[in-house]
Amino acid sequence: MMSKGTIIELSYKKGYGFLKELGTNRILRFDLADQNEGFMTDQQIEFNVIDLDPGKIAINLRASTREKSEML
Repeated sequence: MMSKGTIIELSYKKGYGFLKELGTNRILRFDLADQNEGFMTDQQIEFNVIDLDPGKIAINLRASTREKSEML
């Protein structure tokens, strides 16, 4: 099951961003180089979480299903 959240910061220059997970409000980092979609701050997304040393990161980001339907 994918988690849901909101992008809170992007740095294309540095190659990463941060998101806030819904429900837990924890902040997770994600790498922009691993993403195929163009993202924006405040965008609703779905993602998977993996454990790395020293913490967790978000992977497989995609626009949330609700947001995609609003774009059509």
